[in-house]
Amino acid sequence: MATIRWATSTDTAAQSMFDRYRLVQRASTLIRCPDEHYQAATPHIRLGFAVRTVNQPGLAGGASPHLSKLLVHLGDVLGYLERKAIHFYRFALPRHFTIADLADCQAHLGLLAQRISLQRVRLGIHLDPYLTLAHPDDRIAAETISTIEAACQFLAALDQRDTVQHTLVMHIGVHDAEALQRFRQRWAGLSAHARRRTTLEHTGNGSSLSSLLGLAAATGVPIVFDYLHFQLHNPERWSLPLALGLTLATWPDYLRPEVHLSSQRSEAHLLPGRNGDSRILPPRPGQHADFIVVHDAIALLEASRGLPPFDLMLEAKAGDLALFRLRHELAQYAPTLARRVG
Repeated sequence: MATIRWATSTDTAAQSMFDRYRLVQRASTLIRCPDEHYQAATPHIRLGFAVRTVNQPGLAGGASPHLSKLLVHLGDVLGYLERKAIHFYRFALPRHFTIADLADCQAHLGLLAQRISLQRVRLGIHLDPYLTLAHPDDRIAAETISTIEAACQFLAALDQRDTVQHTLVMHIGVHDAEALQRFRQRWAGLSAHARRRTTLEHTGNGSSLSSLLGLAAATGVPIVFDYLHFQLHNPERWSLPLALGLTLATWPDYLRPEVHLSSQRSEAHLLPGRNGDSRILPPRPGQHADFIVVHDAIALLEASRGLPPFDLMLEAKAGDLALFRLRHELAQYAPTLARRVG
């Protein structure tokens, strides 16, 4: 068994030694030695993509104007996912969405839930970045709480009774000294139903992964590991297997962890002008690429050896095309790893 050392950070005010010890102890029971061979029955990892079906334009796009229209789009997307053997998908909430809309669409929701269950598809929602429980403005925090509660009721309606598979992801969003404390207080104000489905993703700046692990120990919020954000912001200088293992250890037993994978854009943009002129724009730091660099996927999957199974959301601008290409390249360059994902 590998020995794990907890690398401390300068931002540990919200963490206790007990919280950190508890996370390390749990992760150390999961992480195996780097040279250990794969087990014959390694858990399957579901690949997913977000919102846009680039391979079939018009099937799914941005946020729908109303829940009823979103449900029609979801039905179409489910048919596409079935044909392509995809079992993880993120969709966008309607622009104007309330709990009252759910009652109007109850029959349609029930039919979709049955189909989702038969296809064994996991669904996810990513909260709008400006909505955060840590926001200093109480009005925005109240809107965040209202949206989370409604979204989680929506996800529950698409789930099977007494099960939790579909989840919502959010960010801290603000990074002032009181942000984590505000998050703690407002997290406690969410219903137990919403807390069971709501997760927190670490980002490429601001609060470190170490800080969010302390927050997870104190509140129980599961942390979504993001490969690119970890590459951009790792002040503790943790290894990838350690960071991934500690993050997966924050997830409860009833809920399969979610991990995000994207590659950083390296190519320039050509921005057309109104008068026929064009400008070349360099890529921004942290900007997502159109496709996944296969070696990024290999590094993440290698780091996950011996860890609990998880679902892998590909955050690439090419959407489903990026998923198809990654499947092909994993089979070509890392066939052993390719057998673990689908």
